[in-house]
Amino acid sequence: MSNLPSLGDRIRQLRGSLYTQQQLADRAGLSLTLIRKLEQGQRQTCSVASLHKIAWALDVTLADLLVPASMPEHDQDQGITALRHAVSLVGTPKDEPATIQDAQYAEISAWRTYDSGQHDVIVRTLPQLIRSLESSLSVSNHRDRPIYAKALSQILLVAGHTLTLLRHPDAGHIATTRAVKLSEDLDDPFMAASAKSTLAWQLMVAGRFDESRELSMTTAKDVEPAATHTIPQLSLYGSLLLLTGNSNARAGNAGEAIHYLSEAREISLRVPDGSSAYNTNFGPSQISMQHTDIAINLGEFGDALAASKTMPGSASALPARDRYRHDIDRALLSLKTGDEDRSVALLSSVSTAAPVWFKNHRLPKSIVRDLLHTPAAKSEQLRGLATKLGVH
Repeated sequence: MSNLPSLGDRIRQLRGSLYTQQQLADRAGLSLTLIRKLEQGQRQTCSVASLHKIAWALDVTLADLLVPASMPEHDQDQGITALRHAVSLVGTPKDEPATIQDAQYAEISAWRTYDSGQHDVIVRTLPQLIRSLESSLSVSNHRDRPIYAKALSQILLVAGHTLTLLRHPDAGHIATTRAVKLSEDLDDPFMAASAKSTLAWQLMVAGRFDESRELSMTTAKDVEPAATHTIPQLSLYGSLLLLTGNSNARAGNAGEAIHYLSEAREISLRVPDGSSAYNTNFGPSQISMQHTDIAINLGEFGDALAASKTMPGSASALPARDRYRHDIDRALLSLKTGDEDRSVALLSSVSTAAPVWFKNHRLPKSIVRDLLHTPAAKSEQLRGLATKLGVH
């Protein structure tokens, strides 16, 4: 049985004596009936859009509203099970359909939550949202169907990314494959290419490097910018080139990896840093981050260290999840170059900022395990990280 307070309990606690139920409803732009039903336990959840409105009205983050920061293991496991079931589409959807406004808001909100590294929030909110969007799609008319199909495709992509990171690659693959099919039915080849890039990334993470680079390379050719193009199209193309380079690096193909990295670097000079489109982030900061990762995978630690120092503006143009990933690479480089204290400090920073992401990523465990065989093993901070990760 979960010891977490219900959503209604949290709303009541945070509302306290600051607002009446009516005042909270007015601030959030929601109905008094919804607030009452949530607090009375007659409803256990609501749309992601409504959750964000309530969090804003209470002046807290969505994470604080949902109390995910210290989610017990069994609660996370239950959430993952629910998400696995949701992406599998078993049976006819029976949940209340989402409105068009909720659908459009949900896809933006889901990506923002993912980019911030709050995977525990995603695990808790996406199952109901997926079912709601499936219900909407099943009853939608010809005019509204593309809107719901796009929203569901995006939410499934977020689910696919999250399940893969939380080590449920089978369910992640199912979610992404469904997203690709939905996106291919839309009249937007770039949206379909974006979905395929997620599939290529999953193949790379699974060690299927040949399939990954073939898919990312083919998809990049499909969306290679013509004489007339947009910044979002350039950004997507550049991201696919980077993914192809990274897959080659992990396969040990140094020449091909450097070639695609160079091609992507040329594209990055033509877009603003941090350009975000089609669920990709691209620009000089991504080049620095991926160059670092590619060099590490090729065993070129000197080149990786030099690349990490080219990061513009303290990585401020990167989404939070990419900053965390880059800091883990920097921690590895610090270990390799003999600066164990710096490595521990970087790991601790990421552990504090994104505990769920940190615990479920493979590389931190490997670094901590190696650090325990250095003079840094005496560090109380390192021992705390080892305990958190279950490393001995």
